[in-house]
Amino acid sequence: MRSYKKGILLYGLIFLGIYICFRFTYAWYMNPSSCKRCHEVARYRISWEESSHKDLDCKFCHENRGPFHRLDSTFRGLRDVAIHIKGDYFSLKAIYYDSNCINCHTGNFKPETNGTILPKNHAKYLKNGVGCNNCHRDTGHKNGLNVDERFEELED
Repeated sequence: MRSYKKGILLYGLIFLGIYICFRFTYAWYMNPSSCKRCHEVARYRISWEESSHKDLDCKFCHENRGPFHRLDSTFRGLRDVAIHIKGDYFSLKAIYYDSNCINCHTGNFKPETNGTILPKNHAKYLKNGVGCNNCHRDTGHKNGLNVDERFEELED
């Protein structure tokens, strides 16, 4: 019986240690100061500081929502650090989520509901799979990121 309690205590301490390390890396990777450290993203950081979204943390646009969002963001952050160390900058690609834009600009995210409300005519674009950055490519970063050709195919 005693070894059973020791085993539970040992596994609990191991889990706690892993969880603390995970939370530390998440907090370090998901704030603008960590993004500023890499020279590859300097132009994006500068344009973000001049944008209307400068008061939002990176995670409001670049982090998925859901039960495993922190885990996903931490692994992407670790991947980006590995890319930075290897010097393979061409495989570095920022991910943003249209659902974050939509939820913020429909007032569904708290406390960042200060964004302008999404006009009703945007529903047709969203239903056709047109991403927010197709029209608003200079919103977060003035560099036209993640623009695809689907917007050109839409008819008015």
